[in-house]
Amino acid sequence: MTLDIPIAAAGRTEAARALIDQAQDDPVELATVSALDLCVLGGPAHPLFDEPVARAWLRLGNRQRNKVIDSVTESMVHRGLLAGTSPQTGFRHSGGPYSLQPELGLMLAARCRPAFIIVTETEDQTLRTPRFFALGDQAEPVRAVVAELPAAPPSDHGGSSSHASKLGPLGWIYRHVLLSRGTAAEMLAKWTISLPRRSDGPVPSGYLVSAYHPDQENPVGYRLRVRGDGTRARVDSDGDQAAAEYDVEGLREVMLELITRPSR
Repeated sequence: MTLDIPIAAAGRTEAARALIDQAQDDPVELATVSALDLCVLGGPAHPLFDEPVARAWLRLGNRQRNKVIDSVTESMVHRGLLAGTSPQTGFRHSGGPYSLQPELGLMLAARCRPAFIIVTETEDQTLRTPRFFALGDQAEPVRAVVAELPAAPPSDHGGSSSHASKLGPLGWIYRHVLLSRGTAAEMLAKWTISLPRRSDGPVPSGYLVSAYHPDQENPVGYRLRVRGDGTRARVDSDGDQAAAEYDVEGLREVMLELITRPSR
C-alpha cells in the first residue's frame, strides 16, 4: 500500500485544524488500531515503536507479509480510516494509492514527526503504558497532544484485529486520543498517581516519566520518577536530591510543566 502524501498533507489543513480546535475543549477520539495496522502504516520506522511488535512483523515471510498488507488495508478502508484516491472494486492491486482520513492523518503526523514524546515506563517491561506525542510545528511546537493508550481488543473489531488474542504482539490494540496540553497533563497525573496495574506478580513501585526528543543528539530529556498510592505521589527528578509529595492536582501541574518544558 502507498499513501498519497499530498492528500495526506491536505488532511492537516482545514479538517485537522477543526479537530485540534475541538480538542482544546474536549478529548477527540482519533483512531483505534492494531499493531498490524501500525506496521502496515510504517510503524517500525516511526521514532517510537514497540520492539516485540517490530520483531514479530519482521519474522513474517515476504509472501505472508504481502497478504497481511492487503487484508489490513482492506480492513482500514472498511473502517473508514483510509480512502482510495480512485474508484476501486477490489484489492487486487496492493500498490494502489490511498489517502488518510483526517483523524488517522493527525495520529500519524504525531507518531511520525513528534515535537517530542512523553514516555511512561515501569520496571516491568511487559506492562504496556501510555505515550504522549506532541503535535505541532516550528511556529507552535505543541498545538495538541496525541495520547496513545493500550487497549483490549473489542469483540466486534473486525479485520486484522478479530483474532488479536492469537496474534501475540501483532494483535495489541492502541487507542489514540487528541488532547489539549492541560488534559494530557491531567491524564498523566491520574495514571501515574495510581499503582501500576497488573494481575499477577509483584506490583512495580512506580513510573518513570521521560520527555524524549527523537530529533536531538541526546534524545532523552527531563525525567521524573513517580511513586503513587492512588491519592498522593512522591516525585523526584533528574538532579534533585529530595522528593516532593503531591496530590493529583499538584501532580497535574508537575506534568504540565513536563509537557511545556520541551517547547521552550
